[in-house]
Amino acid sequence: MSRVHDVVVVGAGPAGSATALYAARAGLDVALIDKRAFPRDKICGDAIARKSLSHLRDLGLLDRLKLTTHEAIGRAVLSSPGGHEIAVDLSSSGDPAPHAVCRRELFDHVLFEAARGETTTLEGAAVTDILRSNGSVAGVVCRAGGREKEFRARVVVGADGFDSVVARRLGFYRHDSSRWFVATRGYYRGLDVAPRTVEVHFVRDTLPGFLWIFPTGDGVANVGLGLVHRDLKRRRVRLRDVHEAVLHSPRFRDRFARAERIGDVHGWNLPTPDPRRTLSGDGFLLVGDAAGLVDPFSGEGIGNALDSARVAADVITEAVREREPARVLAQYPPRLWAAVDAREILLHYRLRMVARRERAIDFLVGRAVAHADVLQWVRTMTSEHGALARKQDLLSPLTYARLLLRRR
Repeated sequence: MSRVHDVVVVGAGPAGSATALYAARAGLDVALIDKRAFPRDKICGDAIARKSLSHLRDLGLLDRLKLTTHEAIGRAVLSSPGGHEIAVDLSSSGDPAPHAVCRRELFDHVLFEAARGETTTLEGAAVTDILRSNGSVAGVVCRAGGREKEFRARVVVGADGFDSVVARRLGFYRHDSSRWFVATRGYYRGLDVAPRTVEVHFVRDTLPGFLWIFPTGDGVANVGLGLVHRDLKRRRVRLRDVHEAVLHSPRFRDRFARAERIGDVHGWNLPTPDPRRTLSGDGFLLVGDAAGLVDPFSGEGIGNALDSARVAADVITEAVREREPARVLAQYPPRLWAAVDAREILLHYRLRMVARRERAIDFLVGRAVAHADVLQWVRTMTSEHGALARKQDLLSPLTYARLLLRRR
């Protein structure tokens, strides 16, 4: 008989490596498999928000991240399609820079290196099939170095991204172009970017998405934009062409004329939450992008991915010690939605509809420029306390009526 692990995790990005770490530290026998060799690049905006940093702190990895090249973030510049611009202080009590920007090649490697020290790992191994036993998922088949290898496990975790092989092989892959974002990313040197500051620019060609400029801490900025996939298909344009058109528009062309692009511009898919998606079953769970957890408004996915890792590890730890593991694994979806806050996800889908309205964004940002108390109200939407209630205000017609009645 071949070895049977408690858990096999397919995909060693943040969700996979964190799942492996949390599970291993709970005493489970874990195998972690990835089709790439680390360190490796991952197309992303590279933003590491407060929630993600809290998981690194829980895992004892925050100091390791601080040793890598990164930019601590405590301020955001936000602009509207009409050119109104505000600066928002993101600092929190006792922490002047609660967020960070770090290239995924470095961030993911911090997590993977920690997992490599505590689990069985295999790099350069592409999963090709799922093993089953008595109707339950029982492991995976992968190919590495021209040879096939089986990894048997009590639970298989699909952490292999938006095009998850695990989800496809199980028949649970979903792509909803009305929900998903598509995005670009390019690296630029020589941009005039304020220290510890990220920029988010709403522009007509990307609504409800936006253009971002995030400094990575080495004199380089991650620049990209996101759009709803269905919008891109309806317009019949190439994502790369939209990226170039925005940077060459009158609003940004002078700034980018002085910048040097490093490498090419790349695009990727950002799967947003879908309550119809199957996230668990007899012998398996999906986490991170494989579970479709990218925020439907901000496009940020690492925080929810790490939340899913923690919930998955807790559920699996309980399941492998139960006589009826399938019953425990069935608890994963409701526990996951509680952890990532399904109320906020639903709200962010609704805010995405508001963000389609160019005049609404211009009006809100313009009022924040003119009134300090409105700017402070906007700031509370980025804080941990009171943010949900303030965001809900954006859906009320009374909010806009009150702002309209304010003197200029």
